Amino acid sequence: MWVLRTVHERVSFNVYNHLENILETLSSYGVSATFFITGEMAKKHPRVAQKICKGDHEIASHGHSHKSFLEVSCEEAEKEIAESIKILGRFQEVKGFRAPFLVRNKATYLACEKLGIGYDSSEHGLTKYCPDGFKVTVLPVISPLDTHGLDLMRLRAKDLVAKWLLQFNKSNGATACMHAWRIGRKKYVKAVLEPLLRSDLTFVCAYELVDRDGVALTFDVEYTSLSESLPHNISLLRSPAWKHHQGLMAREFFSNQS
Repeated sequence: MWVLRTVHERVSFNVYNHLENILETLSSYGVSATFFITGEMAKKHPRVAQKICKGDHEIASHGHSHKSFLEVSCEEAEKEIAESIKILGRFQEVKGFRAPFLVRNKATYLACEKLGIGYDSSEHGLTKYCPDGFKVTVLPVISPLDTHGLDLMRLRAKDLVAKWLLQFNKSNGATACMHAWRIGRKKYVKAVLEPLLRSDLTFVCAYELVDRDGVALTFDVEYTSLSESLPHNISLLRSPAWKHHQGLMAREFFSNQS
């Protein structure tokens, strides 16, 4: 049953309605959040980025085409991220990046540094940090993601929220990774988003975590319809993300630099 529910939620959605549900709820609690958007999404559907910016929320890069960065070269990573920044920059200055599937390599971080990205949120953990000799701050994502928790771990919404709240209370600046196509559904807005917002945590946009403590609610926005979602879902099946791949921490990418 949970498999059928998962498939149904991935293929039957309206990102405009779901995004509106998220934005209205955040507004009612006076909270700003961060939306990681692909360049392709913003180019095809500029109204999505416009609605987010109008609500005083942050938009950040989720790559251009939602491709995996696992084995990309420095040139490929820079081209992919730069293209997304070019498009998203029409709506707002881009300060952050999240790799699709949270899968990345050293080239990803080098590209972020070269392109002036202030933070990266593609790593699991509780403690933000800046690797030695590296200017980009790592803002970790608490585990599990909404998709992993509700799908692979088959957690009830209230159990997922309980896990998140426990970890946030131990963190000095971590983020929760949610997806607009799921959390924007009214049942998840009420069961996941509203309990988080009713907590006594201090919520800020992700870029604010670079200089202060707090919690960032973040939403990945990759597609708007079934036809757009199919390539992403096929990529997911081929990605290490299915295994909850965490990879190396950014500090390990740079620890052996001479």
